[in-house]
Amino acid sequence: MTLAIVLATCTMTIAQSQGRLKGKITDDSGEPVPFANVIVEKGGTQVGGASSDFDGNYDINPIPPGTYDLKASCIGLNPFVLRGLVIPANKITFYDIKMASGAINLNEVTVVDYEIPLISKDNTTSGQSITSEEISKLPVRSAEGVAASVGGVFSSDGEVGSIRGSREGAVYYIDGVKVIGSTSVPQGAIDQVDVILGGTPAMYGDAMGGIINMTTKGPSRTWGGGIEAEYSVDGYGHGRLGGSLQGPLIKSKKNDQEALLGFFLAFDIKREKYGSQSAVGYWRAEDEWMDYIKKNPLTLSGLGSGSYQTAAFTRKDNLFQTRFLNNSANQSINVTGKIDVRTGKTTNLTIGGSAVLSGGHYANDRGQYYFNTDKNFLSKSSTYRGYVRFTQRFPSDPEGTSLVSNVYYSIQADYSRYSSESGDPDLWNNIFAYGNIGKFTTLRAPHYSFMSGTVDSVLVDGQYKSFNNVWVLDNMYDTLVQFVRPSYDYNPLLAQYVDNYFALYQDYGAEGYYDNFSNIILHNGLVNGDSPNRVYSIYAVPGSIQASYGKSVRDQIAVNVNGSLTLGRGDNSHDIKLGFQYEQQNVAMMAYSSDYWSLMRDAVNFHIRELDLAHPYATSYDGFVDTVNYNRLYDATTQYTFDARLRKAMGLPVDGTEWILIDTYDFDNNTIQYYDANGKLHEPVKVEGGLDLSMFAADELTRDGSLYVNYYGYTYDGSRKYGLTERPSLTNFFNDTDEDGVFTRPIGAQQPIYMAGYIQDKFAFKDLIFNIGVRVDRFDANQDVLKDPYILYDYYNVGDLRSGAIQLDDQSPVVVPDNIGDDYAVYVNKISEKTAVVGYRNGNNWYNADGEEISDPNVLDMGTGVSPWVKNKDQQRVDINSFKDYDPAWSVMPRISFSFPISDEALFFAHYDVLTQRPSSSFYCSPLYYYNFKDISGTVANPDLKPMQTIEYELGFTQKVTNTSSMTISGYYHELRNMIQMYRFNGAFPKAYNSYSNLDFGTVKGLTASYDMRRTKNARIRASYTLQFADMTGSSTSTASALIAAGVPNLRSTFPTNADRRHSFNLSLDYRYSKGKNYDGPVIHREGKPDLQILSNTGFNLSVNGGSGTPFTASRTVTSPISGGNNLLAGTYNGSRIPASFRFDLRVDKDFDFTIGKKEGESNGREVSMNVYLQVLNLLNSKNIQNVYAATGNPNDDGYLSAPEWQREINSQVDPEAYIQMYSLYVNSGGNYSMPRHIRVGLSFNF
Repeated sequence: MTLAIVLATCTMTIAQSQGRLKGKITDDSGEPVPFANVIVEKGGTQVGGASSDFDGNYDINPIPPGTYDLKASCIGLNPFVLRGLVIPANKITFYDIKMASGAINLNEVTVVDYEIPLISKDNTTSGQSITSEEISKLPVRSAEGVAASVGGVFSSDGEVGSIRGSREGAVYYIDGVKVIGSTSVPQGAIDQVDVILGGTPAMYGDAMGGIINMTTKGPSRTWGGGIEAEYSVDGYGHGRLGGSLQGPLIKSKKNDQEALLGFFLAFDIKREKYGSQSAVGYWRAEDEWMDYIKKNPLTLSGLGSGSYQTAAFTRKDNLFQTRFLNNSANQSINVTGKIDVRTGKTTNLTIGGSAVLSGGHYANDRGQYYFNTDKNFLSKSSTYRGYVRFTQRFPSDPEGTSLVSNVYYSIQADYSRYSSESGDPDLWNNIFAYGNIGKFTTLRAPHYSFMSGTVDSVLVDGQYKSFNNVWVLDNMYDTLVQFVRPSYDYNPLLAQYVDNYFALYQDYGAEGYYDNFSNIILHNGLVNGDSPNRVYSIYAVPGSIQASYGKSVRDQIAVNVNGSLTLGRGDNSHDIKLGFQYEQQNVAMMAYSSDYWSLMRDAVNFHIRELDLAHPYATSYDGFVDTVNYNRLYDATTQYTFDARLRKAMGLPVDGTEWILIDTYDFDNNTIQYYDANGKLHEPVKVEGGLDLSMFAADELTRDGSLYVNYYGYTYDGSRKYGLTERPSLTNFFNDTDEDGVFTRPIGAQQPIYMAGYIQDKFAFKDLIFNIGVRVDRFDANQDVLKDPYILYDYYNVGDLRSGAIQLDDQSPVVVPDNIGDDYAVYVNKISEKTAVVGYRNGNNWYNADGEEISDPNVLDMGTGVSPWVKNKDQQRVDINSFKDYDPAWSVMPRISFSFPISDEALFFAHYDVLTQRPSSSFYCSPLYYYNFKDISGTVANPDLKPMQTIEYELGFTQKVTNTSSMTISGYYHELRNMIQMYRFNGAFPKAYNSYSNLDFGTVKGLTASYDMRRTKNARIRASYTLQFADMTGSSTSTASALIAAGVPNLRSTFPTNADRRHSFNLSLDYRYSKGKNYDGPVIHREGKPDLQILSNTGFNLSVNGGSGTPFTASRTVTSPISGGNNLLAGTYNGSRIPASFRFDLRVDKDFDFTIGKKEGESNGREVSMNVYLQVLNLLNSKNIQNVYAATGNPNDDGYLSAPEWQREINSQVDPEAYIQMYSLYVNSGGNYSMPRHIRVGLSFNF
């Protein structure tokens, strides 16, 4: 199905959350008020409305989540205004309106401030809705910070981790758009954050780890805005500038209070001077020592002619400690906007979008900290998203009798793009500059051996003769390597490495030291493409490249059609929602190597390395011949495409025997030197167009299992990205060639397709509210997968054997057991000589020749490996017959929940949900891996993975405790199925390998107790405690790697997950003084003047998050950072726990309200508010332990330096004392602790 067809049929969507408001309007006497006009407004703009029926009932549906003003009017009654009405997502909000008689004063308006009810009748969804008013006072005001404060959300250091034990992360929505890339929203733009933990409505899919739904503020009919500045006073260099602006662009001519076109715009600009901070600091070389090792990277050993890296002699006195990581600055720009167009009384058009641009420097690992932070790699990313949404409501007649009302539909199309790049900050995308140290010119000389025998057919003076006792050329050898630092000097510190090397060995002479590349490398020198060895295999030396260049782009197209209607009237009405969803992504990636010089050196001249011994020749000196020579032998069959294209670019014959010196390449002039066929070194010649990856054949960049490029969605040289509708097939990969007939191996982008449809019915029966729905998802990975993951080549099955289509080589009969099916694979004793059938296989189930099931397929190995009956015994690589299309996965997910108030002070709620989520990792495998399968090592992704599934049950109870507080207790149980885990395909052909499969399972059992105290006097409290047991067969997709290494690859048993925090606590305490007559704080009495309320509009918010320690797997053995070792299990897997941890965050602030623009004699002016605040993150500066070492259970010592078994290794290092001192500092990693305390001050203005 093409995208055009899908767009035309509009069967697509990303769900947009909506709320519903209903209630009853009565007058002073309690009589219902019919035909009253009820509207909800936001910023003076009407969002929805309705009229009450004969019984006074009103129903406004749908309403986007947020905070509104509710207005009601009716002839003869005073107008009613409710300020601050909070509409949560996916819930019915009940509010009854009581209107006063207007007989006495028709101009009086009844104004009431909304108070969120302690017990919500509609509690069919578990989670929390937090409004912008609450968010503005929190210490951390991001969506992640808000979500982390909700009970059931695991957070180890302020981030959003596992939600209710799920292994998958939360799914984010911003204004109804499913987020890819950055989830960041300007702090001033957030209107409401809804966190869904359970009871997930049917409109949501593809999510197992909770949903975080952000709604941004919208336009207003009046102008308003704000600006905020925030800066750190802790020395970490944090700075943020934010702002917002909203207002009308076009007003109605009939009513200047009505905006026909309004906008909202917000931004955040943030910079972190030191983006990486550590609770234990960082150690870095002193400037004097750093300068010394840069100038003198090598030191002669004093023992013979060897050399050591100078940095190996670093002592603690050569290092200093700092609070932050050098060269770790990062910055971001975040902009979001929205335009509302009122296209009619019942129609609306919304256009919105956002952009997040970020970039910064990062250390690749902590081995860079001592000497190489100046080369921290640069990473950039950008997230763009935009949407267009058209909505229409069909007004209901309050006097009508139709059973259908509140009809509404919405059509939304959105597009998102997330792109990222990373690489060396100095070299960036100049890929041939990576590894280029300078110009190396190799002088070559012929070498002759004395031949006492006869050399026949020697061409001399046009004749063929034979000679005895002559010198015969046996090869050309390198005699001297000369190094010149070029003007561009891409890697100056590495060039200094080479200069230092040549200076050290100058007195020794070239022979054995710098006569050829091999001897330079042997003695710790460098040539193009090399990177210095790490000191003690741990610490990178100055100038080392940390990351090669790579880029990726993820596009997402989605279109949404959904609708709702109310079926029935009054208390027996049904809120029906239905929708269809379509989403397609286009993911492209290009990753380059940091060393093309070694590859180029191997590729050039490879085909002329042998001498043409069949055609000797000699030069006669007056008839005397004492030397016989040979030309280089040209072998076209072994010539690399790179060599041929390079010769063509140099103007040399493609079939010539010139010896090219690739390491003499000059970037300034695009020139290279070469030796001609006679051994003469020529001046540099120009390479037309310069070096380019397109000079290589695609297969040359992926040879021998080494992927010098890894790509999909781009051409193999990265020069072009395929368009959204341009996708090469697997047939193209195997068959497409360029104009030279060289395979180009095109690979299309990932283009998974996700479709869904849902229907949901929410209805109230008296006070009982039900929410019943069903969702059907269809996931198509839209890629080719292996027909059989155990046999990568085409093969015969039992049906072929039974039909007589195939026979053993010796014609002997085969009796197939009756329990073996015709589609089973057949295994023989030997592929090349099949004389016996030894077994069968059906999927993952193996059988011997007698049909008995076996657990170890290796018993079928008769000496040449487990051997299937393949159709082509000489096949060496996969072909098109190895693959099939991915079979789309269908998921049917019922959702049932109900909420049952047993009184005005107590309520039961429960839900049952089935949730699925498509594979989020390890599901795309490039054809490059299969094509080079025999040479590839490591774990291979599995493109045939299916969606994961969670079945959720929850039962809860809410009880009013006081007039301002309530307690909620809920228990939940989750079954997780088809989770992805590493899997060993034992017995696979042509070799066994590690991949992934849907085989993990687990359970989560938990109980959450929450206490909610609305503002009582000055305090507002939200607190929760969660008891949880999360046990699974794997904490991540790679948990089984240890089992595979231990030789029990597919053993399955449950154990606590890494995020199994048994006891979790969350607290949000907001203590605030009001002003005026409600102020109850300290005052300063002033004679003749009003008392000074020194703490008016002042308060603080304290957030506490923490709990018991999470699991880790203890080890009985200590491993070495140099030579490794095996971790032998101590106790059970994840049977030990790190210490408990708690984090306290604080915000103290004060509001100032004043009026500007007020003229003398006038009562009106513009209200302006100013807020001054202090933010302290990790108030107590706690060093909460996040990770520990397996052998010791400590965060600062892995036991290596004191382990008896490693003392010999330690004492054999270049400088044992330096090694010990450096490692003792290194092992205390900042990554094992929570972040240090941050102190920031801020100032904001809002008008």
